[in-house]
Amino acid sequence: MAGAAWYFAYGSNMKRAQFQSRAGQILEEHRARLENYELVFNKKARGGTATANIRPANGKTVHGVLYKVPEAALRNLDRYEGVPEHYRRIEVTVTDEQGGKTNAQVYIATKVERNALRPAAHYLQTILEGAAQHGLPENYIQEIRQAAGVA
Repeated sequence: MAGAAWYFAYGSNMKRAQFQSRAGQILEEHRARLENYELVFNKKARGGTATANIRPANGKTVHGVLYKVPEAALRNLDRYEGVPEHYRRIEVTVTDEQGGKTNAQVYIATKVERNALRPAAHYLQTILEGAAQHGLPENYIQEIRQAAGVA
């Protein structure tokens, strides 16, 4: 389909209802993984809590949701994610459940903290609900909890 793009969600946007409220229409969705990256909570949010981020890490994997959306949805997401001040959008290659490779857009924080931060409880709950909603591996859901400091 012309005018569509793939977006890889690894944080609170994995929760379908939240993502739809921000981006609008979802054309397709699949579980996917991003190799050689890890999930971290090192982006400071209002009130000193953390939001999710990813960073390169050899041998690690970030699991998430691959959404196909109209290209206009990316502009909406850019505004919501605070591009370019808070996050920047880059293209990565993710692997879907069948082992196929897809180029997808993903957000990476522009300013990060050296020390680990903890996400707000409601924010972490949204991430965990999204992970469960899409059937991400149970061991990975535990990794999310560990990264958040609540394992």
